Amino acid sequence: MASTVPVSSPTSASTSAAATMPEASGSSSSNSAPLTPTKEIPVFEFTKRKRWADLLVTELNDTIIFVLSEACTVWYCGNAVTELLGWRDEELVDSDLIDLMNAGDRVNFRTAFAESVRARTEMLAYARLQCKNEFFVSANLTPEPREVLFEIRGRPHYLPDSGDFKCYFAMAQPYPSRNTAMLNTFLELKMENERLQQRVAQLRLQSQALDGAADSFFSTSENFGVPAVDGGRTNFEPGVGPSLVTDADEDGPRKKLKRAAAEQHVCVTCGRTDSPEWRKGPNGPKTLCNACGLRWAKKARKNVEGEGEGDGAQNSGSTLVF
Repeated sequence: MASTVPVSSPTSASTSAAATMPEASGSSSSNSAPLTPTKEIPVFEFTKRKRWADLLVTELNDTIIFVLSEACTVWYCGNAVTELLGWRDEELVDSDLIDLMNAGDRVNFRTAFAESVRARTEMLAYARLQCKNEFFVSANLTPEPREVLFEIRGRPHYLPDSGDFKCYFAMAQPYPSRNTAMLNTFLELKMENERLQQRVAQLRLQSQALDGAADSFFSTSENFGVPAVDGGRTNFEPGVGPSLVTDADEDGPRKKLKRAAAEQHVCVTCGRTDSPEWRKGPNGPKTLCNACGLRWAKKARKNVEGEGEGDGAQNSGSTLVF
């Protein structure tokens, strides 16, 4: 009797293998940490916005965009011209761009523009563009508009089929940055610096002259303010040492004036307080001014002489009597 061996079909084998796969994966996942899926952040594309080209052109605030004709006439002007130069775009449309430039830059720019149109190459030029409502006083005392140095890049555009000239695209940007001062402002600041330097020199001379006048004033005050003693001594007493003189010189006029003010004298005859010298009077030393002291001394001498003559006459008379 023949025995039968069951034979499994390929489909059943694959099914059983598939049934055992999750168990294996489950055992491996239980051994390792589960992986968290990463979400990709969508990148915002500016070009997907509606009318993105118009937004890009209108929102530029540091670059002026020009669309020019073959004769350098402005067909279009960006809004940045208002912020950088003060002009409105409608004020520049249909006007010549070269009229907005400094007179010294017009010839070079026109030559570079014509060469770019003829050779169909890019242009790089530098020109000073005038501001609208800002002026400065020039060397000949006439008001002139302020000018900002711009870097202008441009290229011509031609029709792809016929090759005819279509327009000229140009971009003007302040050079080298928006905060850079104007070219003429540098000269203005230099002239202003020279004027201020001269003014500082004049003020220094005036200050030195005032210091000299103050020194002479204090020296005069010292000569008339320091009290003197009997005998015509005007400055210092003999007993005063050199150290006191040195200290007084180092302390300056203020200390001397304070010392003189502390030793005030009043003439008992005329009431004067500013006499250069004070003399001895009937009430003691330094009680009379110079004039009153001289008069009192002269009068005292006369009285002494008169008394002496009277005594001599009396002596002679007594002799005759006897």
